[in-house]
Amino acid sequence: MPRDERHTATIPYGTLGIVPLKSCSKMGEKVDDYLVQWREQREHENQSNLAFSGYKRDSYVVSASTPRFGSGEGKGVLNDSIRGYDLYIMVDVCNYSIEYSLCGTTNHMSPDDHYADLKRVIAAAGGKARRINVIMPFLYESRQHKRSGRESLDCALMLQELTAMGVENIITFDAHDLEYTIQFLLRDLNQYLVLISSSSIFYLVLTTFTSTANI
Repeated sequence: MPRDERHTATIPYGTLGIVPLKSCSKMGEKVDDYLVQWREQREHENQSNLAFSGYKRDSYVVSASTPRFGSGEGKGVLNDSIRGYDLYIMVDVCNYSIEYSLCGTTNHMSPDDHYADLKRVIAAAGGKARRINVIMPFLYESRQHKRSGRESLDCALMLQELTAMGVENIITFDAHDLEYTIQFLLRDLNQYLVLISSSSIFYLVLTTFTSTANI
């Protein structure tokens, strides 16, 4: 069976939803356009099944925002219902072009700012989405993957934090060197690590289940 037909032979895990944060809006638009065309061209013998509700739509983007208070603190807001959704949150922690104003001063968002917004959106989706996945092209804090003294091990802590918040899959394209991070992570968590090499690009999928998303 051809590869693309194998995808349509599976039952969707849930109603697909894409949440591209402001840092990943352009990529989110391209992914959404591709999925709309991809699903429109494919038929499934069980498409009338309730599991395929919302399978073909004009857009899979879920509206979300991360407004800030006058103090500089922020919050995550989901403007659409995501109950029962298989949610994919997209964030580019190295997008320094995003700006916000604080006390009359224009600031550029740092990786820490983007990561904080990611957690806010995850918290907003907690207990509502059927599954939460994160697409993070540049893995946050992956350069701090090992200790050379009395230092924090930020990448491992980030992975543990997102997992504790209910994230089931983390997909990245730049994982740097995770040898020490993964050893630290797996010491406390019963996870599965899948590392796939394709055209010299490494895709890291950290998942608590052996199955991947069925789109």
